[in-house]
Amino acid sequence: MSNVRIGFSPTFTAGMYYGTGIVMNTFSLDIQMMTKSTNHINQNIALERAKYIIYEQFSDSIILGKDDEDQRQRFEDAGFRVILMPEECVDQILCLAVFTKIEAVVEDQMDIIDISLRSTFGGGVSYLHGEEESVGPFEASGWWNQNTPVCSKTKVTKKKVVTLDNPTWKAIDLDWNDANEQEETIIEVKLEKKTEKVDTSSENVVEFKPNDKK
Repeated sequence: MSNVRIGFSPTFTAGMYYGTGIVMNTFSLDIQMMTKSTNHINQNIALERAKYIIYEQFSDSIILGKDDEDQRQRFEDAGFRVILMPEECVDQILCLAVFTKIEAVVEDQMDIIDISLRSTFGGGVSYLHGEEESVGPFEASGWWNQNTPVCSKTKVTKKKVVTLDNPTWKAIDLDWNDANEQEETIIEVKLEKKTEKVDTSSENVVEFKPNDKK
């Protein structure tokens, strides 16, 4: 069944770089979605993709603004996953980034109707965005509007572009279900054991007769 409205309210923690250091902040999201596909398996996969982006990409990452790209290498060398924004590193921009990326990865299986984001250090302010509104700097091409499972495509090391070993949706078992895919046919072959017949025609049969009494 399509056109089913669902809500998803994840929470994650990430580090925001503000020039002098990293501030670990906790973000709470409220995402409203509507299913488009009639394939219930793909509906579930779309939701799992959204969870993957939140919990496996944004969560525990270091988020940098566009003017802090020079800090990227040192954080990656320390083992952190780094997400580079096309604008300054603030809650409103992060809200747009999450919206755009999730909209990209659910493809034509769901519509992202609206999203709100608030953070521990946000002073109680929620940032809202609806599907009819402009995503501003995220209109440009970048990791945020690609349907891949990652929020970063390349890194720069000494003016050389190095491609990251990026996973695919198929590799993490979140590829779309093909409804037209033929089911595997299993043919069961039963072998009956033949019973060996014993020829008894040549056996000697001894007939016992009782003694005649006179």
